[in-house]
Amino acid sequence: MRYKQGKGESMRYFKRWAAWLMSAVLLGTSAPAAVSAASGKDQVTEMKKLLSGRQEAGYEEGEALVMYRTTASGQKGRSAPFSSGIKVKQAWNFSADTKKKTRSASQNSAVSIARVTSQKSTEDLVRQLKKDPQVIAAQPNYKIRILGGSDPYFDFQWANKNSGQNGGSTGKDVGYDQFYDKTSGSKGKETVVAVVDTGIDLEHEDLRDRLWTNRSDVLYGRHGYDFVNHDADPSDDYGHGTHCAGIIAAQAGNGRGVAGISQSSDVKLMALKVLDEDGDGELSDVIDAYYYIYKQQMEGVNVAAINNSWGIDEADEQELMKYLIELVGKKGAVTVCAAGNDSEDNEGNASIPAGIDSDYVISVAASNEKDGLASYSNYGKESVHMAAPGNQILSTVNEDCFNPSIYSDGERNSNCQFYKNYNDGDVSEIKTEGSGSIGKGTVAVSEDSDYFGKESAGKSAKISVKNAEPGDIYTVYLPYDSAKGSTDSYLSTMLKASSSLAVEDGAGLVIAKDYKLDEEGQIEDPLTSEDVTINMITGTIPMMAANGESDVWGHLSYPTRSTTKNEKRAVGISLVVLEKQNFTIRLDDTAVSKAGVLSRDFGKYDFSSGTSMAAPLVSGAVANTSWYYGKKDALSNRETVLGMTRTVKDLPVITRGVLDGRKLSDQNAILTGAAVSGGRVVLSGKGFGTGGTVKVNGKAEKAVSWSDTKIVLENRQLVNRVGEVEILTGSGKSVTGSFYFIKGKNGPKKVFSAEDITDGGGAVSDGRKMYYLDKELNLYVMDEEEQEFSRISSMAREKAFAGIKKGELDRSDLSLDSAPVYCDRAVYAIAEADLGYETKRSLVSYSFQTKSWSRVDSYVTKTGGAKLEGSALTAYNGKIYVIGGRNKKTGAMEKSVFCYDKEKKQWSKAPGLPEGRCQSVAVQSGNQLILTLGSSGKKGEIPKNLVYSDKSRKWVKKSASLIPKNKGEEIYTAIVGVCRDGLAYVGLNTDGCGNVFRYSVSKDRFEAMDYQAAFEEDLIGTTVGSRFLFMPVTEQEDFDYKNLNRKKTSVQAKAQSDVDDEDYDDSCTVYSYPVTSGLVTVKAKTKHGTISGKGGYLPGQKVTVKPKAAKYYCYKPSTMKAAGKKVKGSSYSFRITGNVTVSAVFKKTVVKLNKKKLTLKAGDKYRLNAKVKTVGKKKSVTWKTSKSKYATVSKKGVVKAKKAGRGKTVTIYAKAKDGSRSYAKIKVKIR
Repeated sequence: MRYKQGKGESMRYFKRWAAWLMSAVLLGTSAPAAVSAASGKDQVTEMKKLLSGRQEAGYEEGEALVMYRTTASGQKGRSAPFSSGIKVKQAWNFSADTKKKTRSASQNSAVSIARVTSQKSTEDLVRQLKKDPQVIAAQPNYKIRILGGSDPYFDFQWANKNSGQNGGSTGKDVGYDQFYDKTSGSKGKETVVAVVDTGIDLEHEDLRDRLWTNRSDVLYGRHGYDFVNHDADPSDDYGHGTHCAGIIAAQAGNGRGVAGISQSSDVKLMALKVLDEDGDGELSDVIDAYYYIYKQQMEGVNVAAINNSWGIDEADEQELMKYLIELVGKKGAVTVCAAGNDSEDNEGNASIPAGIDSDYVISVAASNEKDGLASYSNYGKESVHMAAPGNQILSTVNEDCFNPSIYSDGERNSNCQFYKNYNDGDVSEIKTEGSGSIGKGTVAVSEDSDYFGKESAGKSAKISVKNAEPGDIYTVYLPYDSAKGSTDSYLSTMLKASSSLAVEDGAGLVIAKDYKLDEEGQIEDPLTSEDVTINMITGTIPMMAANGESDVWGHLSYPTRSTTKNEKRAVGISLVVLEKQNFTIRLDDTAVSKAGVLSRDFGKYDFSSGTSMAAPLVSGAVANTSWYYGKKDALSNRETVLGMTRTVKDLPVITRGVLDGRKLSDQNAILTGAAVSGGRVVLSGKGFGTGGTVKVNGKAEKAVSWSDTKIVLENRQLVNRVGEVEILTGSGKSVTGSFYFIKGKNGPKKVFSAEDITDGGGAVSDGRKMYYLDKELNLYVMDEEEQEFSRISSMAREKAFAGIKKGELDRSDLSLDSAPVYCDRAVYAIAEADLGYETKRSLVSYSFQTKSWSRVDSYVTKTGGAKLEGSALTAYNGKIYVIGGRNKKTGAMEKSVFCYDKEKKQWSKAPGLPEGRCQSVAVQSGNQLILTLGSSGKKGEIPKNLVYSDKSRKWVKKSASLIPKNKGEEIYTAIVGVCRDGLAYVGLNTDGCGNVFRYSVSKDRFEAMDYQAAFEEDLIGTTVGSRFLFMPVTEQEDFDYKNLNRKKTSVQAKAQSDVDDEDYDDSCTVYSYPVTSGLVTVKAKTKHGTISGKGGYLPGQKVTVKPKAAKYYCYKPSTMKAAGKKVKGSSYSFRITGNVTVSAVFKKTVVKLNKKKLTLKAGDKYRLNAKVKTVGKKKSVTWKTSKSKYATVSKKGVVKAKKAGRGKTVTIYAKAKDGSRSYAKIKVKIR
């Protein structure tokens, strides 16, 4: 939408939406924001109740308040006289203050009150307590609604108190009532939560009284610090940090807005701004923030929690942040991190800070209103600790937000010229005709029971789009009468969008736009693709990738335009289609503000969804725990919060639970990890007690030791296995967890780090060096001495394909379509060119001899490659093979194998596979070709190895099998290299062999190696001699808004002289594992000479050996042997598939002269004779004089003395011509 900016407001909304839409670093923004629906029939009555603080009677189930007698000494917090199973959650002793005794209290007693819990119902608990003679009174722990009484928007905070909002399940909240307790705890002990984010709105009505005040004379900043702009004002110019701050500690009971989870006035917010107005920042600013925290801790400030709702993906270097986290952790601070919003398993994800393995970190996933994992949330049974509510979280923001969903009827009437919800089921106002839609799909509008709002039941409008094609635009609209005004109006609507199939990068865009209607009531200027860029910035939610229904409502709120006259307008909802799909869009609470209403009348409150919203709830819980118990021990506070969860079956986080304050005094057992020590599995956690039972994968396992925090299992066969652990403690608490009991040393050895040139592609080895070929066919060599990757050459586009002229192909049109392979001093690969109208593929190669690229042959026409994808390219005994693949149309696995003979320059069909394979890897080991991994079409199954040899001319399916850790995949990949008697693998998690293992082809057995890899995907590497070298791959993605599709870009290769540091965002690191070398060697066995060509080779390479005699020796023909076989000639070429010893005989050459000494007169001549004893063919000599001025010697050995040589001595040499460099000499005196 195009509109005129007014008073800076449009630009502020621009920043907010632009950052959300462009996948900013803030984790919460990956999921769209959300708002509430309108009230039901009794809205006025309910709002009056809310404002007056009245509520229905209720109490906390399983709890009671009890007054009982204690001794005069003032015994405090004891469990007696209560029966077993009743626990004291909180206790107050009044012995010092009680001056007036109750009628039932004895002279020698005092009175205490306790808050107790039990597994029994409250009714049974009260009945039991009243039977105790020491008990004076017992009653339920009634709720008194002090938390929401004067906070008008509290009913929209389902995370605090879930009463069924948004169609959720009652009680699936954080147990807010348990945190809101001003009558106990360490009163006066200030507890601080540091919000490391975009800053905090320091003047917000719900936050200004909850800000921490700096009392240091050394450190700047009254309430924190701005590390982006380097000043003492950490005000928020984005909104994300303010939203997080409100979730933690927005002030309750002040008659305004919302209530945070931390309600003690002693819990304060420290604002540390590390992200700018666009939501971007640098890790150095985070380091600054952590240093600031550390210095404040040194000054005595009790920082209990640090909220981190930001993240960095694929960050391999974590040591620094881990050090900072543990530095402040040892001084009391728990680092709480958002897990991320990519719907991915965080296991093995090298992210910062959520992926850092530290006892001071809590990684938090997001849950929805029904206790399920939010559709966007990352997760991890071994990597993410717990979940907390993250959907549709209402909180404070830094700018006024038109949010009519939360307004009272009176506020809506004052602020809105148009408002529509669908609780009455009437969707007739939504028009489809005259919308200017583009496309042949169908659009239907109906009512739907999926709604947004605080009611326990409601409805929305459902817009169904079927048979949509990429590029289509479908629009529906709601007409309204717009009043003229001099200021901008604001549009607000609730949207929930989903597509019929999962799409990684999103299937479409949903746009809300204000339109002018023509005289016929139709949209005057319909949305076109040219409008999309502008509209995206002002009000678009990227379509969430979904396989089914999304659980996230998005709130769009932004200024439209002012009108100079009354006119007919409409709110339009448009779907811009990116993928062929069916779509569902739900619409609720659509509104337009009145002309003349200023933004300051709206209030600074908005909804947002994401793990960024879940993390602050946990940060607040940590602060509450620290404040409540008066503990500054971060490890203790962390364990308490991890145990403060409500168990949800199959929730994929470590604790299997969602944050629940009801568990504050009755903690769950927690299972935090598993390791292998001394060959046994060690389970760690808290609350195990002194005994119980343990099952792994349903089978009972014996424990050799059991403590409250550690259980050691006896069974050594569990090592390198995947284990579903079930623990039942002696006290009846149960906890489950999924772990990978992996054995091995902690990771690989770092070789070096260099400027990052990785962007897909693959690595090859010639046995001595590693080469890297990227996706755009730029070839690099790893230079370990210089610690860099040097670019060797780039494939010229016009050379790769026949019929393509120079300049016709752009770099982005040319790509690598196979793993590269090395064969006979050349690198081979399949290149693909996307010409738009067709796709071409060619087999290309780079020769290290000619130092040039060339097109070898057409891969497509000769092998049927046009219809296949995922074929394996390999080299075997000097020939190039293309193996298997998947048919693009049918999806069938291909069995065919094609062979290219480089000498004959032709393709032929080779023996086929016994079963179809795709995405496999083929490597020659010895004289055998091994096809491994990939897919055979069966989900959850790693295909068994297929082995081929020239001798048998057939493929044999081996018996050894691998069991994947993750059985939900169809294709299993790893980096694979040759090792002795088979293959070495890195990066595939298996149940039984770990993720660094080898395969012995002679034994047909997979064996775990004594290492483990922290990387599970996106690795490239190969074996080089006795090392397995590899490095992580980095890819950069940009969104092409103009063309509405995804494209991938990479670091462009340049000539080395043109490469600047600014061209690289990061570095790539090369790692290594030791392996038993799979190279085959040529050894020389001889005396008095050498044989060239000796050393290590990849199996199948062409080797040429040639004898070379030592000085004075000559090679004896026909005496060379290779592998015991006599070889004719002076050199020998062969394919090496196993170790070969080459020998040769060398004999000494002897030259003798017919004279031992000689005296000549000047002018005289004498002919010398030489005899050569040699095994060589040439038995003659060459003659030479030491001083031709004094004496010469002819080719036939005639010496002539010169007059100038009188009185001199000259040496004459006779050198054998057989190459031995043997010679004889004689001294000639001249008279």
